[in-house]
Amino acid sequence: MSITKLSDIPGVGEKVRKALIEHFGSENVALKVILDSRVDLVAAVPGLGSRQAINIVKGAFEVQFGASSNMLLRSTDARKIFEMTLEIIRGYANTSYARDKLVLYFPLPPDKMDVIMERQKYFADAAEMARNLSTEQRETLRKELSQVRGLFRRVPPRRIEGRVVLTNDDKVFDKLVQAGVDRWCPVYILSEGENAIDYAQGFDLVIFISPLGLYDESLDHFDNVEILGKEWSIDDILPEKTIGFYARNYRVIDAACRLTEVFQSLPVNVSVEAFKRAIDFERIQRVGELLAQLDESGNIAVGVDEEIDRYRNAVKIFPTAIAEVEAWANDEITSRIAKSEVTLGGQQIISILQSAEADAGDADALRNMLPAEIIETFSTTIREAEDKLVQMLGLTVREADWVTGIISEDIALPVKMLPAQINALEDRLRRLYAERQFRLMKKVARELDQLREAVVEAVQTLLEFDLFLAVGLFAADYDLHTPEISMDFRGVGIVGARNLFLVNSWLKGKHGEVQPIDYVIGDTPFRPKGTSGENCAILSGANSGGKTTTIQTIAQIVMLAQAGFPVPAERAYLRVFEEIYFFYKSRGMVSAGAFETTLKQFADIAVSEKSKLALFDEIEAITEPGSAANVIAGLLEILQKDEKNMTVICSHLAREIKQATDAPVRIDGIEAKGLNERLELIVDRTPRFGHLARSTPELIVERLSKLTKGPKREVYLRILENLTRLREDEERLQQKGVTD
Repeated sequence: MSITKLSDIPGVGEKVRKALIEHFGSENVALKVILDSRVDLVAAVPGLGSRQAINIVKGAFEVQFGASSNMLLRSTDARKIFEMTLEIIRGYANTSYARDKLVLYFPLPPDKMDVIMERQKYFADAAEMARNLSTEQRETLRKELSQVRGLFRRVPPRRIEGRVVLTNDDKVFDKLVQAGVDRWCPVYILSEGENAIDYAQGFDLVIFISPLGLYDESLDHFDNVEILGKEWSIDDILPEKTIGFYARNYRVIDAACRLTEVFQSLPVNVSVEAFKRAIDFERIQRVGELLAQLDESGNIAVGVDEEIDRYRNAVKIFPTAIAEVEAWANDEITSRIAKSEVTLGGQQIISILQSAEADAGDADALRNMLPAEIIETFSTTIREAEDKLVQMLGLTVREADWVTGIISEDIALPVKMLPAQINALEDRLRRLYAERQFRLMKKVARELDQLREAVVEAVQTLLEFDLFLAVGLFAADYDLHTPEISMDFRGVGIVGARNLFLVNSWLKGKHGEVQPIDYVIGDTPFRPKGTSGENCAILSGANSGGKTTTIQTIAQIVMLAQAGFPVPAERAYLRVFEEIYFFYKSRGMVSAGAFETTLKQFADIAVSEKSKLALFDEIEAITEPGSAANVIAGLLEILQKDEKNMTVICSHLAREIKQATDAPVRIDGIEAKGLNERLELIVDRTPRFGHLARSTPELIVERLSKLTKGPKREVYLRILENLTRLREDEERLQQKGVTD
C-alpha cells in the first residue's frame, strides 16, 4: 500500500497533520520527511515527542513495507524479548537518528526473504569492519558521531545591528522583502526627491542597490557604502544567511569534517566502500577549512584576519579604554602637579583647577594665571593619555591621528572628554570592523553555498553509518555470527549459542563468563545424537539449570535472524517463521478467568495455519498438575501434526505429559550434578537430547542449608531429609521396574 497523504499514516489525526504541515511548510515536504524515516526531524515538530515521532515513522514504514512487528511477534512476552534485545543494540548508537531508526528493523516474514538476506550481507560487513577497528578508531568514531545529528535546514533570521539596505527600484525592494531581508536588517526604498543620506546616517554599513546605475550623490559623504548594480544576489547583501546554516549546525558539520578524515582509514569491505563513495572527501575537506574561518556564532573567527581581529578588539574594549584613559589622565595630572615645586603650592593649583571646572570660568584667563610648568604638565599628560588610548585600541601610526582631540585642551580638572569626538572614533572603528568582516564573509559564504549539498549528503551518510556501526560493534562485542537461513530447513539448530541478556550482564562484570549451549528442534543441518527431526520437545531438568535461558536464547536467535541481524551463536540454521510465540511461566496462582484466557491463546496458536515457533516456559501453573499435563499434551498433539510448527516446552511434568500423549514428542534434559565449592549448581547447560532430567530441588535446599545459620537452617535440613528420602524411594521403584 502506498501513502499519498498524511492522513494515510496510522496515528496522524487532524491535529498532528496541521502541526506537521505548519512545521515543514507543506504536506508534501512533511510526507517526504516521514517516508524517509527521519524520526529526528519529525521529533522536532512542536507538540510531538520522540515516542510519538517514532510511532508515526514506524507506522508509515509498516504500511509502505507491508509488514509489521506484531505480525510475527504474536505474544506480549515475545515482543518484550525482542524489545529488550533491540535496546542492547540501540545502546551502541551515538546519534538519536540511529537509535530511532533501529526500531524499523523488526523480524520479517518469509515473503521478505530478499530483505532479510540483503540486511544479512550489510550487517555482516558491519561486524567485519567493527572487529578490525583499533581502540583509537573506535573511540574517535564514538566521540565525533556523538556530535552528529540531523541538520537544521531552516535558518531563523537574526537582527544584524548597523546594516541598512537602500534601493531606488520597486522590483528590487519587492525581491528583498520576499526574500525576508527586512527580517535581518532595515530595508528602505527611496521615494522621488528623497536622499539616501537621510536613511544611511548612524549605520556601520550601507548597501545601495541601483539596477539602472542611478547613483545617489548624497552617499559621497560616507566611506562605508557598498554599491550594487544590475547583477546582485541575496548573498551579496546577507552572507549571514548562508553562513547561518553553517553556524546553526556548526558542531555537526565540524564533527562531520573530522569524521571524513577517519573514514579514509576504516577497514574496507563492500558496504564501507559504499559509504565512502557517498562522501565527497575533497569538498568536505574544503568545508572544514572554510568552517575554521568562522566561529559558532557565524562571525569571522579570531586569528583568521589580523585587521578584523584588531578592529573587533578595539570596538569591544572601546568604552572601557575611554574610561581607563580618562581616569589615568586625571590621576596622573593630580599626582604630577601635587609634586611640583612652583611658587604656588601643588595642592593650591589643584584647588584652582577644580574651582575653575566648577565655575566654568574662562579657559584662556585660567591658562594665563597658571605657571608655564603647570600648563606643560597638563599638555604633556593629555598627549600621553592619547598615546595610551592608541596603544589600548591597537591603532597603527597612521590611525593615531583619529584619537587627537578626544581630550579637550582646556585647562580643567577633571579633564574634559569630548563626546562628539569619542562617538566619531567609535563609529569609525565600528564601520571598519563591519566593512572588513562583511567583505570576508561574502567571500566565505559564496564558496560555502556551493558546498552545501556535499555537506547535507555527508551528514546523512554519517547518520546511516552510525546505525551500521552500532550493529557492527554489537556483533563484535557479543561475538555474533551470520546465521544460515533457508526455507529448505524445517526448524532451528544452534551451536555455541549464548543468551544475550546473560552476556550483557557478564560484560558489565556482574558474573562469570556465559557457558555456550547447543540445541535443535526440527530438521536442520545440525543433527546431534538423540534427535530425529522432532518438531516438538519438552525441556526438563534442574531448577535454575537454564531451561528458561535456553528457550529465551532460541527466541533471541530466531528474532535477530529474521530481522537480518547476526546472532549470538557460532552456527545457526533456521527457516523463516510466519509467527513467533513465547510465554513466560505464570507468577503465582492462576484464576479461572486467566485459565480460560490461556486456553484461548493456545487455541489461536493451534488453529493458525501459518508456520510458527512456539516456546513455553513452565505453563503447567495454569491449573493443577494432573490436568495441566493433559492440557499441554493436547496442545502438543495438534502442533506436531504440522511439520512447519516448532514447539519447545519447559516443564517439570515431562514424564506426565509424555504418558498423556502418543504424539512423537522428544524429552530433553538439563541436569545438575551437585554443588561446587562456591555452592553454585554444577550444570552442563547444553540439554541432553532424549533424556529425562531430574529437577533436583534438593540441591537448592542443600545450598540454602549451608548458607543459613540459626533456626532457619533446621527447617532447610528437615526439607532436605524428606526430599532425599523421596528421591531414594523413586530410584528404588524405577530399579524394581527394570528388574521385573
